[in-house]
Amino acid sequence: MPIQGQYGYVGLENDVRSIPSNVTVTREKSLEKADEIAYQTQDLQEVDIKFGEDVFDGLQFKNNRDIVEKVVDSSDDPTMKVWTVRSVVIGAGLAIFGGVLQCMFYFKPQTIVVSGVFLMLIAHVIGEFWAKVLPTKGYFRYINPGPWNKKELTFSTIMAGSASSCALAIEVLAVQKLWYNSSLNAGLGIFLTFSSQLIGYALVGMGLKKALLYPSEMFYPNSIPMVATIHTLHNNKEKTKKQLRYFYYFFLATFLFEIFPEWVFPWLIGFSIPCLANPHSANVSRIFGGTNGNEGLGFLSICFDWNYVAGTGSPLTIPLDATVNNLFGYFLCIAVFSGVYWGNVWKSKNFPFLSQSLYYEESEPGNYLVYNQTAILTNNIFDPEKFAEQGTPYMTGTYVVYLIATNLSVGATFTHMLLFHRKELGPAFYWIKSIKDKLLNFKELFTVENLKFWKLANRDPRLNSDGTLPEVFNDSHMRAMLRYKEVPTWWYALLFVLAFMVALICLYKADSGLPWYMLIFALALAYPMTLFLGSLVGIFGFGGTQMQTVIQMIGGFSMPKQSPLANMYFTLYGYNSVGQAFSLLSDLKMGHYVKLPPKDTFAAQLIGTVIGSIFNYIMMNQIVDEQFDLLKDIQSTSAIWSGQNVQQYNTQGIAWGALAKELFVIGKTYYIVPLSLVIGFGLPLPFYLAHRLRPTWRFDTIKTPVLVWYVGWLCVGVNSSITTYFIAAFISQFYFKKYRPNYFRKYNYIVAAALIGGAQVAVFVISFAVGGAGGPNSNHSFPRWWGNLNGATGIDENYDHCKFTNYG
Repeated sequence: MPIQGQYGYVGLENDVRSIPSNVTVTREKSLEKADEIAYQTQDLQEVDIKFGEDVFDGLQFKNNRDIVEKVVDSSDDPTMKVWTVRSVVIGAGLAIFGGVLQCMFYFKPQTIVVSGVFLMLIAHVIGEFWAKVLPTKGYFRYINPGPWNKKELTFSTIMAGSASSCALAIEVLAVQKLWYNSSLNAGLGIFLTFSSQLIGYALVGMGLKKALLYPSEMFYPNSIPMVATIHTLHNNKEKTKKQLRYFYYFFLATFLFEIFPEWVFPWLIGFSIPCLANPHSANVSRIFGGTNGNEGLGFLSICFDWNYVAGTGSPLTIPLDATVNNLFGYFLCIAVFSGVYWGNVWKSKNFPFLSQSLYYEESEPGNYLVYNQTAILTNNIFDPEKFAEQGTPYMTGTYVVYLIATNLSVGATFTHMLLFHRKELGPAFYWIKSIKDKLLNFKELFTVENLKFWKLANRDPRLNSDGTLPEVFNDSHMRAMLRYKEVPTWWYALLFVLAFMVALICLYKADSGLPWYMLIFALALAYPMTLFLGSLVGIFGFGGTQMQTVIQMIGGFSMPKQSPLANMYFTLYGYNSVGQAFSLLSDLKMGHYVKLPPKDTFAAQLIGTVIGSIFNYIMMNQIVDEQFDLLKDIQSTSAIWSGQNVQQYNTQGIAWGALAKELFVIGKTYYIVPLSLVIGFGLPLPFYLAHRLRPTWRFDTIKTPVLVWYVGWLCVGVNSSITTYFIAAFISQFYFKKYRPNYFRKYNYIVAAALIGGAQVAVFVISFAVGGAGGPNSNHSFPRWWGNLNGATGIDENYDHCKFTNYG
């Protein structure tokens, strides 16, 4: 019989693994004290907390554990059904929808992400409609088992979300078809996609969950808004009606308002006083402009478009420590970019201020010459003679800074996490201690218990060998989840073996040029990358994307032949696998917070991934066949299709696969880029030593991996949203979290989800209604006026009235 308390069902009676025992708390001065008693006494039989709302006014959120204990509802009803006809049908249907749509958007001029909040809201509406309309009696009870519950919603959302991404394998296959005259058959393409996605899942289960999922500090802040919304939609409606009201108000207001910055009044994307004061200055545009791609750094611009403000993560969810480091990195970015460009480092003034392309050395303002990368290849392999004819390419100085900052960040991540977060990462290395103990007690290796390896394989990884719950895992959510069996480790091991074998076959059948031992090397890199960069994702909501350059760089230097295509496949398994691991971890944590059985979460991920792989490939193949010439055309002005993303990926493959040894070795132009990875390992050391000498000075709050990555942050995209991002972040994570903790607890993450959901649903609707995503006749630009400079005339101007500098 589950025990109901302030946080709902917290465990099972007489189950000493789940809850402490022998303490009953009926009334205390603060809920925090009650939690402390419950946590410190490891034997508690029952916790009965009956507090009013006023007790939360004295709350303090000191760490991530406080967030998950006091903000995220830990209640559970184990009788809720997960596997129902409607949860599977809705999840699979939305998986097909999301997989097709996201692959389409990859080949569109506009960048749109099919977000989890968007899918969750659609699933909820369909589920509620299904439950209310269909009969529940007779045989219909199997189709409609009653009220639509939060576990069904979570299951469907995870399944749909797993499919709603454009897999990196699709990019590789598109490049191979467009530029390398090689087209794979459907079976090979689908299995290649499937294997590259699943290897990442296998990495998680083979030891990394103990470090990246179970610890309370690994709370995945970007998943909290969805979790809070799911609980609010399904918990006691009387208690949550005010939260629901706020959710609907903010959602509707954002949805309606987005019409203006996205279509009618794009000037709202970036309001810049310096640009209005001096609209003809190129230097003002480079520093203060930022409403258009590669326009400028957006310094002091104010953005009113939440789609851009929360494009990579809601500022309402990222912990304050990470935001402060982000802010310092932002100021350093502006200073470094300005110094490199106006100091003419790496001949920066010869090239655009912001760009990711390669250029001929002869370029100059007003006559930028893009480097012909395919002219240096023979049979897809680097040709030294052709390279000598074309000359050495150059990158923009700001993009070089980005590459340096990225490598510094990855190197610093390893050292920082080992120095400051050993407690959380420790469980990932439990096997080292186990081997040491067994070697010291060699005779015990041959005991009856150790010989029964099948029992060891089925041991619950959440518990110590003596059946107790480690302190680092011990919170109300984990205690409640112990009633559900964990996915056995051997399931993941079997998945890894199968995915690896499929990957190996696909590599040779696809003529990738990647040897078998390089595949093993890529996966060997993926494991520590997942562990250390994943810890940044779990603790700070940051990380992962900065590793692609490192993987491409390592592949470029270690490949036996300088082949762009082989480098792309190396990146596919070395980088995409890690990204998929993060996706699985985020979904597992969401299931953890909603109390979805781990096996059900795992199954939803697998089903969604299979569906996504199939429909990703089908859509990619169809689009590439029908738009072959257009996708390769750099100057294409089509409002419906664009090859910008696939062109950029091909450029990266050539830069690192063919030119790594011509650009980045000692003595070459950009030798500092790979060297910065080594330098990064030492960056956290001074702050760690200073923290040990002066603990009260809080040097531990300096997160070097976060800070240094943001030094290269503004090298691409729309940058006018940064000021608004920081304003929103400090209002939420400083003012409300510190001075209005009750409001923070009740409304912060609900509002975050409403803002993201409203903005992204609006962008989705606008894109199909007037943005060209719905077909040739759906592109309807709003008439040109002062607030919409890029109107139907197609004139190259920036929305914020800054000077257009892309061509001079």
